[in-house]
Amino acid sequence: MSETPQIDTLRQKTRQQRAAMVWEMVWAAIQFPAIVILAACALLWSDILNAVPRPVPLLILIALAGLFLFSLKSFLTIKRPPAAVVWRKLESANSLQHREASSLDDTFVPGSGAEELWTEHLRRKLSVLTDLKLAWPKSLWRSFDPWALRLPVAMLALAAFMLGSGGLVSNFQNAAMFTAPLPEKVIVLDAWAKPPPYTGKAPLLLTSPAMAEKLKTQGEIVLPENSSFSLRLTNATAPQLAFVSPGSDTPITLTDAKTAKTDDGFTAEIKLDRPVTIKVMDGNKELANYPFAVIADEAPRIEFVGEPKPEGLGHLAVKWKASDDYGVKSVTAEISLSDTQEDGQGFASNGVFLYDPPIFKIAMGKPNAKQIEETTTGDLAGHAWAGLFVEMTLTARDATGHKATTAPQRFKLPDREFIRPLAQAFAEQRKKIILSPDAAPDASTMVGAMLRYPVDIKDNAGLIITLASVKSRLATASSPDDVVAVVKDLWPLILNIEDGHMNDIREELKNLADQLKQALRDGAPKEKIDELMRRMREAMNKLAQQLQKEGQKRQADGTMPKQQGKSLTPEDLQKMLDAIEQLNKSGSKDAAEQLLSELDKLLQNLQPGEGSMADNGAPGAQEQMDALSGMMGKQRKLMDETQRMGQNGKEGEGEGLAGKQKGLKGDLGKLGDGLSPEDGGNSLGEAGKNMGQAEGALRDGNKGEALRQQGEVMKKLREAMGKLADKAGQEAQRGTGGRSGNADDDPLGRPRASHSPNTGPNKNLVPSELAMRRAREILEELRGRANAEGLDDNTKAYIDRLLKGLY
Repeated sequence: MSETPQIDTLRQKTRQQRAAMVWEMVWAAIQFPAIVILAACALLWSDILNAVPRPVPLLILIALAGLFLFSLKSFLTIKRPPAAVVWRKLESANSLQHREASSLDDTFVPGSGAEELWTEHLRRKLSVLTDLKLAWPKSLWRSFDPWALRLPVAMLALAAFMLGSGGLVSNFQNAAMFTAPLPEKVIVLDAWAKPPPYTGKAPLLLTSPAMAEKLKTQGEIVLPENSSFSLRLTNATAPQLAFVSPGSDTPITLTDAKTAKTDDGFTAEIKLDRPVTIKVMDGNKELANYPFAVIADEAPRIEFVGEPKPEGLGHLAVKWKASDDYGVKSVTAEISLSDTQEDGQGFASNGVFLYDPPIFKIAMGKPNAKQIEETTTGDLAGHAWAGLFVEMTLTARDATGHKATTAPQRFKLPDREFIRPLAQAFAEQRKKIILSPDAAPDASTMVGAMLRYPVDIKDNAGLIITLASVKSRLATASSPDDVVAVVKDLWPLILNIEDGHMNDIREELKNLADQLKQALRDGAPKEKIDELMRRMREAMNKLAQQLQKEGQKRQADGTMPKQQGKSLTPEDLQKMLDAIEQLNKSGSKDAAEQLLSELDKLLQNLQPGEGSMADNGAPGAQEQMDALSGMMGKQRKLMDETQRMGQNGKEGEGEGLAGKQKGLKGDLGKLGDGLSPEDGGNSLGEAGKNMGQAEGALRDGNKGEALRQQGEVMKKLREAMGKLADKAGQEAQRGTGGRSGNADDDPLGRPRASHSPNTGPNKNLVPSELAMRRAREILEELRGRANAEGLDDNTKAYIDRLLKGLY
């Protein structure tokens, strides 16, 4: 049969049908291998095999591989369908009968004489077969998998792909190992911010969940200036930091940023001196973002409180107050000569300019305090400028180096007045050569005249010889420097004439008092404090003996001042030292240090025949301190009742407590009427205002606000107590303690131990051993409760205020 276009089309459809039949056989053979592959993928994607003990995962993989190979046997049965089978498929798909399609391959027998009939037969067949339809492949899986296992296996594979960890290759490698794989390295980020130590603020852990929640609400981390940001990053492939301006992506440069890389780690230390956002990156991936806002450190503030005043024996007392946002580190004083003196502008001679300015040291009682108000005393009477007008400036510095300076304060530098005539005469000559160094020969002549009959020092041969040497040096002085050297050496000789050995004893007591103050501040061991106490007792006994000898000597010389009342006794001084020791043992270190300062002033200014107590009929500072102490006890008791408010279920409890607070306010008003502002009157006035606000809060049932205001009341009462203690010390030094000059009174006007210890101002002055032990137990109990978990904010604040009151 000759080829025609119709036959070509028919043969093409035959090829297409054969391909469809082959695909149908392949599809049937794919079913079981596909199910095995999906099952293997589900196991690998889900990473279940890594949770199975070794070497079970490997055995499972081998079993799956064997099953897969076995499932491939169906492919061995796939063969190319013969033409007759393909034609039959087409005939069946098109409902053809009598072999309409398959008979096209039949051949004509030549020579039969029926060629025309055969040709017509073929034409008719082709006309029927022009529009044959193909029989498309059909899936036979339903007949091979009646339980439809393929569906759950496919769903498991999909779920493992979406939710599982790792990839096919890595999980396959891990499962194929005989030993468990090493855990995957996880990026670990630790970051924290450390405020400067002087701020007293705790470091912040920036990677904590609490900080993450805080950043969601606040949006930034607020830190003091010069805080440091520290970071430690491990297992990152390409760690780096990016610094941008807050709220934008503008890069900025931090000069003080130190970073370091190791094999598996990355560290950074950055000083935060400006607002910045720090991004922690691993390549292009952002691991963390920390926006920092920086609070600039403020300069300290300082000012004089009143004018500098002279104290006994030529000492200078300077009262000042300073403050800083994080604490005052140091306070210094500078003194310079004033241009204006009593006799007008300038000086007749340049002698005073030969001497360096005096050094006035200021030792802060509470270093690094945010607010501090103190009185600093110093002995400058021996300086060449004593008796002249000077100007003083105070400078306060904080830990960052910021400083503030006061305006110059003009005052006369105190000069000591001497009682012994010989001391007065030598002091006069010393002053003369200070102002006019050229007068040194005249002064030498006067010294020689005084040494002809040295009545006051006739028994002190060493002092006479030294003064003779001074006379010779004055006579041969060839330069101003020689005169300056004589002036400096002459002062201790004058003190020796006036005080004898008392001056050395005072210096020893001063050094011991300073050491004891420092020991109390540092919390030194008990053995060290006991040793300093012992040495002070010995020095005080020496001073008392020397005072007695000097008093007898002056009385014989007729230079003893007129007695105003009683004189201090060694028992008086020892009682004050006993009180300091007992206060330290009971934990009241601040009160012990304050009383020690008053004792030190008393000892330094004490003179033979001085220290008497006159009766002025007015209530003294000690009585006011006693009344204020009782007031503080009542207020603390009321705070305890306020803390328990709401726990007893009493109706009208707040009104009752408000009434008690109102009563205390009235008592406080009466107590404050007799106090001047510098003696604590201002502090008591502010305490009264806080009491009124606490009363209102109690009536409203606002427990937290009431406790806060009552805490402020206690703070103001303690300030007033400190000022009254200063006043008591001053009264003791002046001999006007506010009591009659009874011989049974102590140096501060209080009844001696011969009176009942349970009555009057002496009641509970020095705690008993039982009271001190109980105080320590209460202190330890409060410390333990302060660290307990689950406390509400009000309770924590209350315990904190109690602890502060005990230190």
